[in-house]
Amino acid sequence: MQKQRKTSNTTTSEIVLESLREQIINGILQPQEKLIEAEIAQKFGLSRGPVREALRQLAVEGLVDYCPNKGCTVALLSPQDAYEVFFLRGSLEKLAIQKSNCRLSDYDLMIMEASIEEFRKAILAGNTMKAVHADETFHQQIIRSAQLNRLTKMWELLSPLNGAILSVQNANRFGQLSGDAETLQNANCLESNNTDPSLSHNGGAAVWTHQCLLEAIRNNDLQTACALLDQHYEGTSRRVYRLSLMKEQNF
Repeated sequence: MQKQRKTSNTTTSEIVLESLREQIINGILQPQEKLIEAEIAQKFGLSRGPVREALRQLAVEGLVDYCPNKGCTVALLSPQDAYEVFFLRGSLEKLAIQKSNCRLSDYDLMIMEASIEEFRKAILAGNTMKAVHADETFHQQIIRSAQLNRLTKMWELLSPLNGAILSVQNANRFGQLSGDAETLQNANCLESNNTDPSLSHNGGAAVWTHQCLLEAIRNNDLQTACALLDQHYEGTSRRVYRLSLMKEQNF
């Protein structure tokens, strides 16, 4: 009976966790908004235990800030947070692809190709969660290619923060989904075959960059793949920093 109760609590905690995480990523819960256990528990029709567990996990993921005697608030992500997430994810993915010697299975390549198309469709539809999921699926194949469980877990710990930064609300703030001409000019691989003008200012560069990376991996070109990962993540970090400065100057 005790074991059953524990399983039930774990399940309800995960439900609360997924719901709160999605609301934070979508911007429904705003940065620095207070998260009150009792109110959340009442909304879900639960005790405060599962809510407390969910908030603890969100704090571990960096989406929630906890202050003793004050409780939890939605984390305010700074340009420094974004830089660290991109730098670490890029570094971990480079380690993975070097460990696998840029050799992924045909199945992995098929998933990556399909995720690019899903990413493109999600951007056109303005569906944040689907775009984040597609991007995550693409990069997940790279990190898993090393077949190192601890490396994968380290990378996965950064996923929620990456999702929050990629959200529409933070994209407007950081310029994450805008075209990155610098990355494209430095990407010495494919010529753009994107003829859809609606993508040109809404993630078209991101789609093409992923296509370039996939092509390098398909050709087992380790040097180009690592260079593209650097350009992808470092370019985004620079863009975040520049736009944060622009925002500060407007105030």
